[in-house]
Amino acid sequence: FIPDGQEAQAGAGEEEEVETAVVGGATVESDSEVSDSEISDVSPVDSDVEGQQEKSYDRAVYREDIQLLKEKLRSKEQEVGVEGKKAGLVEGKKAGQGEESTSFKDEVPPNSLSLQFVHGYRGYDCRNNLYYTKNGEIVYHIAAVGIVYNKISHKQRFYLLHTDDILCLAIHPSQDCVATGQIGRDPSIHIWDANSMQTLSILKGEHSRGVCAVDFSADGKKLASVGLDDDHSIVMWNWSKGEKLATTRGHKDKIFMIKWDPHSQDQLVTVGVKHIKFWTQAGGGFTSKRGIFGKVEKIDTMLCVVFGTTGGVVFSGGADGKVYQWSKSALATTVDAHKGPVYVLGSIEKGYLSGGKDGLVVLWDEQFKNRLKSYQIVSSGLVEGSIKLFADLPPIKSVVLGETHFLVGTKNSEVVEIDKNGPIRVLIQGHMEGEVWGLATHPDKHICATVSDDKTLRIWDLKTHKMVAVRELGKEGRSVGYSPVGNILAVGMLDGSFSVLDSDTLKELATFHHRKAEISDIKFSPNGKYLAVASHNDLVDLYNILTQKRVGICKGASSYITHVDWEENGKLLQINTGDREVLYFEAPRGKQQYITSKDAEHLSWSRWTCVLGGSCVGIWPAYSDVTDINAACLSRDSQVIATGDDFGFVKLLKYPSKGKHAKYKQYVGHSAHVTNVRFTHDDTTLVSTGGGDLSVMVWSHSKDGTQKSDTLDYISDDSNTDSEEEGGYDSDVERDKQRDYTIKTYSNPIRDGIGGTKPHLQEAKPVSGEKKPAVSRNTTTTSIVACSQTSVGVKDLALEYIFGYRGFDTHQNLLYTADGSIIWHAAGAGIVFDPLTKKQSFYLEHNDDIICLAVCSGPTLSHVVATGQIGKSAIIHVWDYHTKETLSILHGAHPVGVGALDFSSSGKFLLSVGVDQKHSIVVWRWAEGYKVAQATGSRHVIFVAKFRPESETKFVTCGFKHVKFWTLAGTQLIGRRGVIPKSMQADLHTMLSVSFASDDITFTGSVSGDVFVWKGGILSRIVPCAHSGPVFSMYTCSEDGLVVTAGKERNKESYSGAVKVWDTGMTRFKGYSLGVFSPACVRSVCRTKGKVLIGTEKGEVLEVDEKDGSIQALIRGHMEGELWGLATSPTDDQVFVSASDDCTVRLWDIASKTLLRLQKLDQSIRSADFSPDGSLVAVGMTNGEFVLLLTKDFSIVAKKRDRSKTIQAIRFSPLLEGKFSLAVGSDDAAVDIYSISPTYAVMRIGYCRDIPSFVTHMDWSTDGKYIQVSTGVYEKLICDVSSGKVVVDTSVISRIVWSSWTSVLGNEIIGIWPHNADKADINTAHLCNSGTAVATGDDFGTVKLFSHFPIPDKYEESRSYYGHSAHVTNVKFTHDDQHLISAGGDDSCIFVWKCLV
Repeated sequence: FIPDGQEAQAGAGEEEEVETAVVGGATVESDSEVSDSEISDVSPVDSDVEGQQEKSYDRAVYREDIQLLKEKLRSKEQEVGVEGKKAGLVEGKKAGQGEESTSFKDEVPPNSLSLQFVHGYRGYDCRNNLYYTKNGEIVYHIAAVGIVYNKISHKQRFYLLHTDDILCLAIHPSQDCVATGQIGRDPSIHIWDANSMQTLSILKGEHSRGVCAVDFSADGKKLASVGLDDDHSIVMWNWSKGEKLATTRGHKDKIFMIKWDPHSQDQLVTVGVKHIKFWTQAGGGFTSKRGIFGKVEKIDTMLCVVFGTTGGVVFSGGADGKVYQWSKSALATTVDAHKGPVYVLGSIEKGYLSGGKDGLVVLWDEQFKNRLKSYQIVSSGLVEGSIKLFADLPPIKSVVLGETHFLVGTKNSEVVEIDKNGPIRVLIQGHMEGEVWGLATHPDKHICATVSDDKTLRIWDLKTHKMVAVRELGKEGRSVGYSPVGNILAVGMLDGSFSVLDSDTLKELATFHHRKAEISDIKFSPNGKYLAVASHNDLVDLYNILTQKRVGICKGASSYITHVDWEENGKLLQINTGDREVLYFEAPRGKQQYITSKDAEHLSWSRWTCVLGGSCVGIWPAYSDVTDINAACLSRDSQVIATGDDFGFVKLLKYPSKGKHAKYKQYVGHSAHVTNVRFTHDDTTLVSTGGGDLSVMVWSHSKDGTQKSDTLDYISDDSNTDSEEEGGYDSDVERDKQRDYTIKTYSNPIRDGIGGTKPHLQEAKPVSGEKKPAVSRNTTTTSIVACSQTSVGVKDLALEYIFGYRGFDTHQNLLYTADGSIIWHAAGAGIVFDPLTKKQSFYLEHNDDIICLAVCSGPTLSHVVATGQIGKSAIIHVWDYHTKETLSILHGAHPVGVGALDFSSSGKFLLSVGVDQKHSIVVWRWAEGYKVAQATGSRHVIFVAKFRPESETKFVTCGFKHVKFWTLAGTQLIGRRGVIPKSMQADLHTMLSVSFASDDITFTGSVSGDVFVWKGGILSRIVPCAHSGPVFSMYTCSEDGLVVTAGKERNKESYSGAVKVWDTGMTRFKGYSLGVFSPACVRSVCRTKGKVLIGTEKGEVLEVDEKDGSIQALIRGHMEGELWGLATSPTDDQVFVSASDDCTVRLWDIASKTLLRLQKLDQSIRSADFSPDGSLVAVGMTNGEFVLLLTKDFSIVAKKRDRSKTIQAIRFSPLLEGKFSLAVGSDDAAVDIYSISPTYAVMRIGYCRDIPSFVTHMDWSTDGKYIQVSTGVYEKLICDVSSGKVVVDTSVISRIVWSSWTSVLGNEIIGIWPHNADKADINTAHLCNSGTAVATGDDFGTVKLFSHFPIPDKYEESRSYYGHSAHVTNVKFTHDDQHLISAGGDDSCIFVWKCLV
């Protein structure tokens, strides 16, 4: 499950300049690993330096792997069809195990945490990571936290967006922003403001494993970084833009530091294991010169570097205690500076300073030759009242000069400040190198004890945030516990021993060593008489404190013991094991007790710190074999349980937590492996320890969640109640949530049940009557198809109009432009509508359904539109709506489709959201065509994403129980979920729409009809019942700041308008009813100059006048559902009819571009036809029924149902002697013939036999005696109407003249089938009335025009026309051949094409 590691790649132009030196008569390349010193041996290696050289930061699993691991485990579970482990318990293995409760109500706890203080400073493996800020505060790091510390108030502020250990830190020349680099599979560098703690940029994608060094250029515009990959890659960044400027391989051995030349913008120096290199940027790469030691000194490891005051002079600190002076790339001289490695060098106004392993800080003159002053870090130099040093002369890892003080960081995790006159004050302390596991809080004081692999026991005051006592243990400590009255401490060691100490003096009272493996937990009984000592020897030993004797041993565990708790009476123990068992033992003898999980629920425990059991099933997250819960602690009031896990998260959950995958609040700061958590005696504070990060974090705990803090709650996405909808259920919202665009495959046949061999793959058959003319202008001759008397040669098509607006699954996709035009989309077409001329123009470059649209509001780019489509490789088109010219095509980010788009305020950036499972979010530089940043949005649907109108970097996403506030920081996206204060007493609803106001105000429309008002990402108030149903759309008018809301009105009694215009604060509104268009579900609104533009779910585009509320329909179209039925009037060249799965049949006028009539039926409709005199319309439905309507008013005059399956074809016969018949073809493999009386009585008079499959198309002969039937097995039959039999006599067939041709089968038309029709169908064809051209529609969304008939040769040439997304289901020429009408299946659109001759 672990992704492969990523190796840093060398950038373009990385050819290194090779510097050579003569060594003993031989020539050696300066970049080789051969010694470039003429002195043969090398300096001895210091043990600390050797440890740093060999230290590896590789992890088996990184926090960034969480999503991938979860996805793989989720997929694996789906494949095997079983659920994952529940709560980490082994079913039926041991008594006392918890069982998941199916009735337990899962809720997020009201409690919250706020990080108050972090004990520790990362000095053991880092250097030069401690600085003064401009305002005199101190910035440093520990774990995954960037810390700004105020020494006067002794308070800290935190930067908490890193996901793993921070390894390096640099401060900007302005001293107001900071760069920090971390560990990671794809590690990031964060640049953040030291005052606001806001992210300025995140740089990522160029390093692997970690970033070990960073430095700003002298002008602060560039940043250099060094990675932990095998080549220790070097990257130069334009950090504010997030752009990589240059990169190269650094060195095979570890690099400790990179330093920018203050005299040059393109020169750098790196130092590391047995090397120093001088770099010069050259385009996208670097040239380098390796430092030449020559005869001056042995080659040595360089640990630090500083530039001289003049160009070309560099000083480096060596592992041998010397400072090396370099002139350009050659060693000039050395100075003995320290006893032991020189860890840090710095420049001051008139000289330099250095710090070393010897615990000295030394000031040097301007030539770096003479010592001016030395400072010893010793206890005797401490000012009165200072915290005590752990030890004298600690190794110095960081030194910087302030106005009056030196700031010093030590290897012992201490931050020390030295007055220039000598006095020393210890500011910060923490554990030294070695994992921290042991933690205990005092039973009645605000203090805690911690023990670590650094062999120390430390006592911390949780009020003053200071270390008040420390004791060296001589052994690695792994567990600690206070006695019930707090006078005794017990400490468990890694070697299996434990000690008992006086908690006040820390003097040892007794020691025991009965086990050989780690003491993982140690707890006093509630009465203080007994001590339980749990070990990795799979045993728990029980000791009598008074007699100091072991009185019992708990045996029976199958693995090592992880946790132990006492029952409140002190007579029973529960233990957890590494094999995930829950076991019970009697105390003090240790006899195992078998207790059912049901009985265990009635037991009361002195404290609960176990991670297994029936009452804490829910603390284990989904797919919990990804990570372990290392620690848990129940609050004293038993309302909330805190946990710490292997990914560095501290979590709060309600207690008891019996439902699987319970909801939680999550807090970050630790880098990995939170090893322990403990509440204080009064529940006001939680303390957590980080294993490898060495930190002790102190969190304030609020029971009502009202505390103010920069630490934001992260509320879990995964839980067993995620499917529950807050705010009520709505069918339209539910459809949107469940909509799956992956099933809309581009070229699959739209008809179900098709079989047989496709025509172009069948063996050729003679064309009936092939020696006769193709068409006839006289219906009495024996021609194939009867045609009109006047020949009109249709040579080309031009799209004239589209009846349709995609409103059924979209949001905010109908907009005014700057010049007053209106833009929307339908099918695969972007539509620009001129409201003055009522004409449309089109952007037709998409190849599938467009489902989102954005118009740029930038002052210079207001002509720019972006549209996003569905598809296996979804594409975004950016185009000019004036010229319809494509400006940019963006692809490769969203595998299923693009569901939301928006431009930034200037139009430079484009935001897109995918409809894939991750709902990926991408920010593009669309003009250049590249991704700036990408992030996972949510595992649930995101409906809308919008930039703040004044911002280039801030945007908001809304979706299923989701509001997230995002910031673009360089090349990374930072998202924070909206925070709902407990005082609001509100739940997060599914959010459907968003708009903005000034002062960082955001409005979001919810499924309940409420509008949530957010201030800076925190909910400030709710506008209740803004609508009685879901608020699908919101829009803020830039002209006056008024807010328009629209949605679905559920309650007609309280109806106040589906559309409302609000004041800027959303306190008052004016509502607008949609009149005859009600009830309506409004999906999009826009407003300008006294008009409100409205797009409805029913495919309508409406415009409302604000003054009088009058409504004008600009466009109407079919609603969601496949559109199949289409017919043109035989008597009126401007009229046609359409019928759809939306259960409507509609009559349209081409000249006026209007809907003339509409009839709503009770079933989906699949076919339609006009009677030969134009007086009737017949429609066939999916339940086997057909209906007759009068064309003049669409009243229903007849219904008939003789079949049970879909009627896919319905055709009137020619008018003969004032009468006509009706043929009805169905999926029952039947064609029924009906007579229609003058009073519209319908009677079946016959049917066609031996039809092998469902009927797709039918054509009547001119004499009404024969019907040509096309079937689903690609077989065309000729049937005799009177007998119903299939005609096989070719002499008879050759004499038949057809009144129309709509078949896609037969040798007469085989040429319409293309090469690529193997996986798609030709759905429809129609021969124009002049007989000169055939139009077809296929599953690729293409309308084609063939310029002659018949078309007997395979793969004949044609003209192709685009705009439909997929599945053109029907095409029909008008009676005068002036227009072609086409119907889109899934896109629900009707296209009107002008025929050109």
